[in-house]
Amino acid sequence: MTGISLQSGNALKRSGTEGRRQNGGRRFWRTSARTLLRRSVILVAMISLPLLSAPLQAREDSARLVLQKTAGGGESRVHVVKKGESLAAILRSQLGNERISPAMIRRLNPGIRNLNRIYPGQRIVFPVPGRGKPSGPIADNREGKFPPESTYRIREGDSISRIILSELNLKPTEALPAYRLIRKLNPEIDDLNRLPTGQTLRLPPSLTLPATPADPLKTTLRTTEKFDTKATAKKSSAADDRLGMIRPVIHRMRGAVTATGSYFIPLQESAQITIDCSMIPVVELDDGTTVLLDYGNRLSENLKALIRQSWKNYVFLTAEELHDGLAGMQGIVRHSRNYRMVPADKPLALTAKPEILVFPDWLILGKETAGVPPYRQGLFLLDRGERPLPAEAKEFIEKSGVAVTEIAGDRALSSVGTSPTRRPVMVDLRGLKGIALAEKLLTTLGEAPMRNAEVTVFDEARNGFNLSVTADLLLRKGEKRFILQTKRLPEQFVQVLREAGTEVIPVGENNQGRPLIEGVLQGLGIPVSYGFFSFRIPEEGKRPRLTASFSALRATTEREAVYLIDFDVPPAGLPFLQNRREGRIGRY
Repeated sequence: MTGISLQSGNALKRSGTEGRRQNGGRRFWRTSARTLLRRSVILVAMISLPLLSAPLQAREDSARLVLQKTAGGGESRVHVVKKGESLAAILRSQLGNERISPAMIRRLNPGIRNLNRIYPGQRIVFPVPGRGKPSGPIADNREGKFPPESTYRIREGDSISRIILSELNLKPTEALPAYRLIRKLNPEIDDLNRLPTGQTLRLPPSLTLPATPADPLKTTLRTTEKFDTKATAKKSSAADDRLGMIRPVIHRMRGAVTATGSYFIPLQESAQITIDCSMIPVVELDDGTTVLLDYGNRLSENLKALIRQSWKNYVFLTAEELHDGLAGMQGIVRHSRNYRMVPADKPLALTAKPEILVFPDWLILGKETAGVPPYRQGLFLLDRGERPLPAEAKEFIEKSGVAVTEIAGDRALSSVGTSPTRRPVMVDLRGLKGIALAEKLLTTLGEAPMRNAEVTVFDEARNGFNLSVTADLLLRKGEKRFILQTKRLPEQFVQVLREAGTEVIPVGENNQGRPLIEGVLQGLGIPVSYGFFSFRIPEEGKRPRLTASFSALRATTEREAVYLIDFDVPPAGLPFLQNRREGRIGRY
């Protein structure tokens, strides 16, 4: 349902002034009352005619003309809440048709934090209807005087509608007077529909609004078409399903989606339209764009035009434009000033070395601003059976400046998950030379070299004398032994050791980097090759979502492959690169 509240604060004053000029005395009051009633009916008709010039399809089913008066009140009385009672029912029983401001009830009952939650036995103070002045001062703004103000710091994504309804805790029927007052309290803000983040907004205290709306004069705008409750419920449910994709995407754009409660739109300082957000969700982007998602085509073109006259940044999407979540997102972003949504025809490059590419299906891109990286969000439309990205891969993409939203069907997947089990930090061989580098390399590959081990060359039993050498590193692999030595041994010693099953691998004291690594591994018989390698996620399947390509020395052991690279990797990329089935990486 779309409630349309049309408020006029000067109707009483204009009518009364005219009556005094024409008549006077008691005759004035009779004439004024008749004039007021007659003009009210004319005004209702004038409002009704343009709204009815196009079919409303039984969706906009009420328009209310509200004539304002200053708050009445006076003495108070206490009501004890009984089981099953609601505040609305108590108000009807205690005050009848007299309208009372929730602000006054809150002030009379400061101990009740939430008037929508009352319990049996609770005492509620009400004003006695029809008595003089209220029990406390309610600000009168007829002469332009404002109540003491409070301040509120505008947060990212705030809107004037949410501030009035949430911060001031007002009903939509009270929103227009508050909106007027906030405009006067904040003359430096040209457009309240584009609130600057971080600026201080002056607000009137929620309990001292300058005026209380009177009872509305109601006129019902209906067509002869019946309202199909079941069809509406189905459409409402369908709208909720579609928001399963739209809501998380908009939130990641620093926007807001309102799908419950009411949303008010002030019109030309004299009227307001109240939207039922359960029927027509409202999307607010951080660039000031406001989009109404009219899933049931409830808004007539006349009503849309009425809103556009006051607010150029309001746009409307019809049911045809909202046939699925992706189409809805395209429609929302299409009307934005600062964003665009495009198909991802080619992958996004996250880093150059290693070359890491991400493959979303759609991209939402923000405007480029000098000195500020542009906003980027990737939408990943998962195929049936396709698994979401691993946590470490998703974390890396997001730390690289691309928000990740994965969508299965028409619903975004939750990003909540357990942290992956991470392998040790990448091994670092930089700064090492000679034997120190060889030892660290072999340890990395799972070997157990021994430092300064004694190795016998000649023994007394065979050769008549004993002679041994001290190996810088000694490594046993099966039945063979390997000596890694910086000092050159006599060729005779080398030959004798080889005949005894011990190989000698010379290592230069100042050797480092790729030549030493290749020489040691080839001498030990460990497969090593230099080439261009790629990782991908998923490791199998028709299309990749994330790839990493780089040049490296690959050493392959019985347990795993180790890729040794000569460049730095972004810290956020380490978990992604280290947790691969293909192997892990090291730096040299």
